Amino acid sequence: MKHIVSFSGGKDSTAMLIMMIEKGMQIDEIVFADTKLEFPEMYEYIDKVEDYIGRPITRLKTHKNFDDWFYGKVTRGKNKGIQRGFPLVAYPCYWNRESKLNVLNKKCKGNYRYIGIACDEPKRVRKHEGYIYPLVDWGVTEIDCIEYLKERDMLNPLYERFDRLGCWLCPKQSIRSLESLYFYYPELWEKLKQYEKDDPNGFRPDINLGEFEKRFSG
Repeated sequence: MKHIVSFSGGKDSTAMLIMMIEKGMQIDEIVFADTKLEFPEMYEYIDKVEDYIGRPITRLKTHKNFDDWFYGKVTRGKNKGIQRGFPLVAYPCYWNRESKLNVLNKKCKGNYRYIGIACDEPKRVRKHEGYIYPLVDWGVTEIDCIEYLKERDMLNPLYERFDRLGCWLCPKQSIRSLESLYFYYPELWEKLKQYEKDDPNGFRPDINLGEFEKRFSG
C-alpha cells in the first residue's frame, strides 16, 4: 500500500505535509484535487510548496465541467427535472463531491491516505479504512498550523483575504470573502452575478449580490 498525502493548499493540509516531511515519515505521493474553480494564487502557491519541500505534487482534475452541473437538471428525487443551480448551503456540495471527493477516492483507494484535519475539528474526522489524521494524533490545532506556517513563511497568501479557501463561487463563503471577491477579483465577481441571474433560486436565500455590491461600494 502506498502512503498518499491529500493536499488542498489550505493551512491544515500544508502544515501536516511539511510536518510529515520534517519527521521523516513515508510519503509515496502528494495529490491535489483541482476543482477548476480555484483562485489563480492557489496554483502559484502549489509551485511554492513544491519548491519548499523539493517534491512534486500530482494535480488531479475531474473530466466533468461545473457549468454542465450548474445548468443541468436534477436526475432523481422530488426535484427531478429542475435545474441544479448553485450547490445548496444546507447540504453537502455536489461539486466538492464530483471534483474532489470522487477523484481523491479513486486515486487513493486501497492505500493509506493522510488527511489534514486539525485536532479542534473532530466533527470532520471520518473513520474509514486507510484514513489517517496526523494532526489529530499529534494534538495540532488550526492556530498551531497557522503559526507553524508563518514561522516558515509558508502560509497561503489567500488567507490575507479569505477565512477559508476553496471554490471562488462557493455559496457557503462568508460575507468577508464575498467582499474580497468584489474588490480584488472583479472579473470573477461579474461571473458570479451572471450565475446568480441564471439560477432560478438565486445565489443564496439570504444574499442578493446586487444588494451586497451596493453595500461594498458605498
